[in-house]
Amino acid sequence: MLRLALFLFLSIIIRTSCQGGGIKGRITTENGEALPYAGIAVKGTSNGTMANEDGEYEFSLSPGAYEIVYQYLGFKTIYKTVTVTTDFSEHNITLEEQALSLQEATIGKSKEDPAYSIMRRAIAKARFHQLQVRGYTARVYSRSTALPTKIPYLVERRLKKEGIQEGKAILNESVAEIKYRRPGNYSQRIVSTRNSLDNSIPSPNEYILASLYSPEIAGTISPLSPKAFAYYKFEYEGYFQEQGQLINKIKVIPRAYGEGVFKGSLFILEDRWSIHSYDLQTTTQGLNISAKQLFSPVQDVWIPVNQQFRINGSYLGFAGEFKYLVSLTYQKLDIDPGLKEDIVIKDHKKESVADGGKRKKDLENLIKDQKEFSTKNFRKLTKAYEKEQKKEAQSLDSDDRLVRQDSIVIDSMANKRDTTYWQSLRPIPLTKSEVSSYVLQDSIKVVKDSLKIKSRPDSLYFKPIHIVTGNTYSLGNRNTFYFKSPILSISYNTVEGNAINFITEWQKKWGKSYQLSLRPLVRYSFGRKRVYGNLETNIGNNKWNLGLSGGEMASQINNKNPILPLPNSIGARFFDRNYMKLYQKQYGRIDFTLRNIADILTIDAALDLEHRKELFNQPSARPIFFWSDYSYTSNRPFNKELPNTGFAEHNATILDLTATLRPWRRYLIRNGEKRYLRSKGPSFTANYKRGLGFAGDVDYSMLQGTIRQNLNLGPRSSLEYLANGGGFLSKKSMYFPDYRHFMGNEFFFQYTYPSDQFRMLQYYRYSTASWFFQAHAIWSSQNFVITKIQALRVTGLSETIQLHYLRVPTIRNYSELVYGIDNIYRVVRLEAVAQFHGSHFKGMGWRIGTSIPIGR
Repeated sequence: MLRLALFLFLSIIIRTSCQGGGIKGRITTENGEALPYAGIAVKGTSNGTMANEDGEYEFSLSPGAYEIVYQYLGFKTIYKTVTVTTDFSEHNITLEEQALSLQEATIGKSKEDPAYSIMRRAIAKARFHQLQVRGYTARVYSRSTALPTKIPYLVERRLKKEGIQEGKAILNESVAEIKYRRPGNYSQRIVSTRNSLDNSIPSPNEYILASLYSPEIAGTISPLSPKAFAYYKFEYEGYFQEQGQLINKIKVIPRAYGEGVFKGSLFILEDRWSIHSYDLQTTTQGLNISAKQLFSPVQDVWIPVNQQFRINGSYLGFAGEFKYLVSLTYQKLDIDPGLKEDIVIKDHKKESVADGGKRKKDLENLIKDQKEFSTKNFRKLTKAYEKEQKKEAQSLDSDDRLVRQDSIVIDSMANKRDTTYWQSLRPIPLTKSEVSSYVLQDSIKVVKDSLKIKSRPDSLYFKPIHIVTGNTYSLGNRNTFYFKSPILSISYNTVEGNAINFITEWQKKWGKSYQLSLRPLVRYSFGRKRVYGNLETNIGNNKWNLGLSGGEMASQINNKNPILPLPNSIGARFFDRNYMKLYQKQYGRIDFTLRNIADILTIDAALDLEHRKELFNQPSARPIFFWSDYSYTSNRPFNKELPNTGFAEHNATILDLTATLRPWRRYLIRNGEKRYLRSKGPSFTANYKRGLGFAGDVDYSMLQGTIRQNLNLGPRSSLEYLANGGGFLSKKSMYFPDYRHFMGNEFFFQYTYPSDQFRMLQYYRYSTASWFFQAHAIWSSQNFVITKIQALRVTGLSETIQLHYLRVPTIRNYSELVYGIDNIYRVVRLEAVAQFHGSHFKGMGWRIGTSIPIGR
């Protein structure tokens, strides 16, 4: 208590002594209600701040006279002349609600809402406004506040020790200096950070760094996107005047609200057709996101000066609210002199404006020659200008795969700034709950520091509960040790009976991306009454990897492991279905990978040496319940091409070569390191496998190719497809493990679904030593049948239509048509499967799964 009292006393003394000159006060409505996060700025500049949640503000200014602008969405802007001395003067502000006027509009026979004409012009100029800023230097203050409102009982006590409690705010502040250069170069220096917790709080960075002028923001279609009319309806709500400008209020109405679209209000400046401000909402994974942003004129260009985000919702028993505030002060602003505002955009649906056949000229000269453009022509001209800018940038960089270049530097003093520094720097006052959050965490830290003298971190200690949960232990110097709970790795199959794994992993990291790992596995089979296992080791970085492994294991005949231990254990113990087919192998393996050759090519090479032995069901194998209708099948799979899949003990030496090409791959650079983005185009894979007859008992060769792609079809819709085909070039000596197997599935429950996974195909029935072709397509939508109901759609629910197809010599046209519902309660998946042999319907099946990965 004494330390806490001393801390509070010092905070008050520091607060009083560090204040300089400026203005402060509270911003309210006419009824005295606070206007949270209202904007305060010096007119004509980006120098400004925001009020806090209680409407309170403090704005530090050098002595002098200023015209201060007070803004809040939906309220009249107030301009107030103030004189600043060496002290803070109090200015309490009352804002009146903004009344909207409706102008007379000639809408003709079409009866079109005036909002559409405004939006066509705003959309035509969107990219123009984004390109106007060639670069800037800004100081950015951000503050995030998380307020947990519900914490699951099982973790409540544990989190409380870390200072996380229901109703207690968790605070994070940072100050950064950002430099931007068109088209996509960002450098950021973190000047200072302060946290009320040791861990960081997530922030909606994808929304903050993006611009509403972009076609998409974090996968959400902007109302200013060229394809906005396919996703939105617009309604004109009126106008008001501010700073000599007429501002139109447009209601943004999604055609189907849910993930990937906004709803709310957009304020557009007349004649400029640029953003004045916006108040929009969207949703993702059942979480509600609200975004507000104010723009201000600087050098005759309206740019964002502050923004606020609010996220709320619940997930897996947790619930809460997250707020994020950003205040920008531009220190240097470079406006493109070729992109002036003195042009007129005519709605191409209202009037026809010719471009004079001058499209080949640059935009600057076109604007000089001609002041009026149609919306269509102006959009084309802006695209042409942007292409020229990209060509210039590429001529300097000579790499058209580079999307963006960032650098982030953290000041050595960033985490060491004291309260005095923050008090003088913070542009947005803390609320009472935020002050108490810092006080609470400082007191917790004092207690922790007093208890941890001469002690090691908790992550080094073994606790009995880890036998059940497993744990990762930090050994310091970027060394970790992982222990998996053996209780969670108990499984059952008819060959081994009950079996238990003991898995650990040691990992060492160094440099930027180097790492070395050792992963021993010890397995005990109660049915076979023997111990065996393996050892895997890997060393490499983000460009190459070398792996060595070896040991003895009971392995699935299909080395892609189509049946997982948990579903197989359930099936064998309760339903008398032993799907997993195993053989014994003593093996050694070496594999080497070269990644990102010329940014588009990855090569894998592996050499396997195996001693194989057939295994059989345990005579004592039986389910928990005696089912009279079923009996265990043999460990020899049934196959239509090979009457007897059993095999003699033999040796195999197999060379496996794979090349993967991603021609459309792009990347960004962050702090000098390349980070590859998901390719928008297809990827191509070629695989050659050879059984080396001179070094073993198998002698064959197989060649196959794969094409796959994941297409984004717009918000809430995607299409993933995969096609794979090939055949055996030679087959002098082969055994059933060498056949081409497919990812079948015969069990009703699965928790992973690779893209080439069938839903009802028997695991080994159609395995082949000849030619093969398979194709898979998965279309996902959040606006299909039941997701057309908004109440269901906003929970994150999605629907899928899938087609799975196989063609081999023993069955020419096998197919599955699947309808699925994903993300039920965000974790459950349900699927209905129709199975066909050629054009003949063979039956229906049902599958249930989860999107949560189980195990490691």
